Amino acid sequence: MAIATPDERIVRLTCTHDCPDACAMLVTVRGGRAVDIAPNPAHPVTGRHLCVKVDRYLERVYSPARVLHPLRRIGAKGEGRFERIAWAEAIDGIAARWRAVIAEHGPAAILPYSYLGNMGLLTAFGTMHALFHRLGASRLERTICGGQRAGLEQLVGAPCTDPEHMAGARLILLWGMDPISTSVHTWDIVQRARRNGARLVVIDPYRSRTAARADVHLRVRPGTDGALALGLMHVILRDGLEDREYVTRHTTGIELLREQVAPWPPQAAAGTTGVAADEIVSLAREYATTRPASIRHGVGLQRAAGAGMALRAIWCLPALTGQWRDPAGGIANGRTVRSVSVDRLMRPDWGGPAPRTLNMIQLGRWLTDPELTPPVKALFVWGSNPAVIAADQTRVLRGLARENLFTVVHEQFMTDTARHADLVLPAPTMLEQEDLVGSWGINYVGLNPRAIEPAGESRSTSDVARLLAAALGFDEPLFRLSDAELIALALRESAAERAGASLDALRAEGFRRVGPPLGAALHADGGFSTSSGKFEFASADLAKAGLGALPVYVSPAESPETRADLARRYPLRLLTLKRHHSINSSYGCLPVLARAEPEPLVEIHPADAAARGITAGQPVRVWNDRGVVVHRADVTDRVMEGSVAVPFGHWLQSGASANALTSDRLGDIGNGPTFCDALVEVAPAGSPRNRWTASEAGR
Repeated sequence: MAIATPDERIVRLTCTHDCPDACAMLVTVRGGRAVDIAPNPAHPVTGRHLCVKVDRYLERVYSPARVLHPLRRIGAKGEGRFERIAWAEAIDGIAARWRAVIAEHGPAAILPYSYLGNMGLLTAFGTMHALFHRLGASRLERTICGGQRAGLEQLVGAPCTDPEHMAGARLILLWGMDPISTSVHTWDIVQRARRNGARLVVIDPYRSRTAARADVHLRVRPGTDGALALGLMHVILRDGLEDREYVTRHTTGIELLREQVAPWPPQAAAGTTGVAADEIVSLAREYATTRPASIRHGVGLQRAAGAGMALRAIWCLPALTGQWRDPAGGIANGRTVRSVSVDRLMRPDWGGPAPRTLNMIQLGRWLTDPELTPPVKALFVWGSNPAVIAADQTRVLRGLARENLFTVVHEQFMTDTARHADLVLPAPTMLEQEDLVGSWGINYVGLNPRAIEPAGESRSTSDVARLLAAALGFDEPLFRLSDAELIALALRESAAERAGASLDALRAEGFRRVGPPLGAALHADGGFSTSSGKFEFASADLAKAGLGALPVYVSPAESPETRADLARRYPLRLLTLKRHHSINSSYGCLPVLARAEPEPLVEIHPADAAARGITAGQPVRVWNDRGVVVHRADVTDRVMEGSVAVPFGHWLQSGASANALTSDRLGDIGNGPTFCDALVEVAPAGSPRNRWTASEAGR
C-alpha cells in the first residue's frame, strides 16, 4: 500500500462482518472518497492479507445498487417497487403505526428481528435493542448461529485456549470448519503449525477447500459428530491412553464416563458415522499420544438436532487426554465479544415482566400461526435478511407477504426481505459509521472510526434508535448519547478496558488484545468454570437442566437411520454450505460473488446422480415436504454418496434457496438451528418424480 500523501489520509478500521477474524484494516481516503482498502500489518492475526470478500469491499461501498434514501412501498410485497420519502415522514409513519398496533394488540405484537450482518457493537448489540425493550415489544431469541455452543457454555462454562496458540500444536483437529473460506486467518495459524511439523485432521462431511489440503479428512455423516467423539473416547479408555494423573487431579466422573462410552466401540461408531473403524482407532491413538493437540470446531457441526451434546462430547476429549496442560492444547476459541458491557446499551432490564420471546429460526411460524396471541403485526429488521437466512423459507415468505404485517427494514441493499417491506431505511457501510468491534474468534477488540461520510441519507442503527425514541416520546438519557458516548459507556470498567482496551488506547492504536496472556495454559491446573473447579465429565448442572449429566449421542431428527419412513421418499441427506465469496447472504448482489459464482449449483455424488439420470450442468430439483429448489447440477465427489449440498445464502433472484428445504426445528441445547438435519430427493427438472406444491405439503 502506498504511503499517504498530503491530500489523503489513512484510517485504521476493524471489519464488522460476521466472521471470527475481525480483521484490522487500513483505508486510504482521498478527497473524501475511499480509494483503497488493505490489511493492517501491525495486527498479529490479520497480518498481510484480507479475505476475498473484503478485498473488494469498496465495490460494496460505491455500488450503484445501494439504498441511499428512505423508501415507501408502492407495489405488491416482494415486487420491489418503492418511492422516495423524507426521513421525517418515515420516522413519523413508523411511530404512528406502532402506536396503532399497541392500541389494538399490545406492544408484544411488535417484533424486532436482527442478527450479525454488521457485528459492530452499536449495530448488533446497541440501543435499538433498548428501544424495543422500552417499548415492551416481543423479544427475539437470537440463536441461529452457535446457539448450541452458547447454551452449553451457560451450563458448564467455556473451557478454551487462545486460537493463536494453535501455531504451537503438533496435531490440529478442525471439526466442522472450513477456515480457508470462513476464517482465513485461522488457516494462517494452522499453516504456521504445519510448517513446524504439525498434522492436520479435518472432520467434515464435505471435501471443502480446507479438507482437500488436510493430512487426514474424516467424512462423518451429517449430524453424527457426537457418535464420533464417543467412539474416540471409547478407544482412548479401552487402550489406557487417558492422562490418568490429569484426570485424577482435575476432573470428576471418569468412571461414569467409562460406562457411558462402553457401547461405542469403533465398529458401532463406524456404523453410525460412516467413518471407518480403523480410522477412528487411528485418530483416537494419535490424538491421545500427540501433545499438544488442539481442536478448533466451527458452526458447521452445530446445525443438527444433537449438536449441543456433540459439542459436549468433543469438549471431554482434551480433559480426558490432558491436552489442557499445554497452551496449544485443548479447545481453541476466542471470547472478546463478552469483554464489553453490552447490557448497558441493550438494557434487557427494561420492559414489562416476562416479555414474550420468539426464536428467530422460527420466524415463518410466528408470522403465519393463526393461534399466536397477540399476532405479530409489526416487524422491524436490521442486520439480517430473514427471507433468505431463516429456516422453512416457504413459510417465511408467506408471512412476509401478509398485507396486514407492517414491516420496516434498515438495509444497505434491496434484499429479498427489503423487497417485502413497507418502509426501507438506508443503512451505512462499516466505512461510514463509528463503532466498536469484538471478535468472536480471536481475542482482540478494535475501534472502527468513521472513514468517510455516509452515502446518500444513510443513518446508523443507533441514530435510527435515537430518532424513533424521540418520536415515541422516550426521554431516557441513553437515547441522547452520541455514538462515541455509547462506545465509551460500553467500555467503562469493562473486562476489555481492564485489559488495556481503553477508548484512548483504541483511538491511538486501532486495536488491543484483551485475552489472557499468550503462552498461558489456562487449565493446566484445572480452574474450570464449574462449582468444583474441575472438568466434570458428569455435570450436575446439565442434569438439573434435564439434559443428562453425561455426554450422550442424539441422533439426527431426519436421517435414513432415524426416519426410515421419510427416507423412502427423501433418501438424501442435505448439506447447506457456506460459500467462499460471501458471508451468509451479505454479498448476494455484488460483483465479487457474481463473478465467482454466476449461479448456485447443487452438488451431488456421481453414484447418486447416475441412479437418477442426472448429468453435470443439467437443471435439477431438490425437494421435500417443505419446499423445492431448482439449480443446475454439479456432479462431484466433494459430497458423500447419499448426500446433496445446496449453497446457503443465495438471494431469491436465483430462485428459492437452501432454506426452502430446511426445518425450523430447534436443536437439543441452546435452541440452535438444524439446517443440516433434513432429508431431500433430487431429480432432473420436470421429472414427474418430483412434483411439489405448497398445498400438498400442508402449507
